[in-house]
Amino acid sequence: MTEQGLSRLRALLGWLAAFFCLCAALGLADSFLNSFRSGPNTFAMLPGGLEHLSGPLPPEATDASALRVQIDQPGVTLTMTTQSQGFWFGNRLWQAEVRAAPDAAPGIATVVLRDPNADENTPVQAFFIRVFPDQASLDAASNSHIRRFLGLHPLTFAVSGFVAALCCGFLVYLVSRRLEALWTRQGKAVVYMTKKTPDGLLISFGLGTDHGLETGATVAVADESGLPLAMASVVRCAAADASALVVGEGTVALGSIVSRPAAS
Repeated sequence: MTEQGLSRLRALLGWLAAFFCLCAALGLADSFLNSFRSGPNTFAMLPGGLEHLSGPLPPEATDASALRVQIDQPGVTLTMTTQSQGFWFGNRLWQAEVRAAPDAAPGIATVVLRDPNADENTPVQAFFIRVFPDQASLDAASNSHIRRFLGLHPLTFAVSGFVAALCCGFLVYLVSRRLEALWTRQGKAVVYMTKKTPDGLLISFGLGTDHGLETGATVAVADESGLPLAMASVVRCAAADASALVVGEGTVALGSIVSRPAAS
């Protein structure tokens, strides 16, 4: 592929990476808004589905199996699975699975967990299980814009966008390596550092004595499209790296292209 083709491909991949990063951010924002609107204790399920629930274990309860469970709809069941210690505060937590039977009727089931030794005025832990007849109904009723229009969970959309952005970023890296190798063969290199000094603007780039460059040589600086920006005088030259002072009032930015002088 030509230099122009590689540059265009890298720019396209860069825009795609930015687009997928935006998709990932939108997915996270949509997931947050969906949780905020639905509430932390509301879950949507299909017949035959399963959700994992957890909550604090009352201090008076001996273990998770001692909690009283009340469910106001047939076809929805809760099974305690384990008991664990909270990470931050060390409080005990119960964990359970709630299932909707394959023949569960659509509707809202309320799952209430009570301390067996508490009276009726003691606060309870309540969860709301919305059972939908099919996936289309579940998606249409969702508070997530992504789920309503695309049928995807917003977190799945966010993770997919993030993975796609990583893939595009890796491809940008590969194309950049190939483009830089082509530039090196042509006696060109990218400006990777600029620094203001009392003598003027100092730029550093990946050309050196191995590429026919020497201290005191004059190099040309242009943007990626080839538009001339400035001339610079080499003040330090190593095997594969050099620094030069920009001559005059030329403006040079990171990513500009330095070209070594043509052989006489």
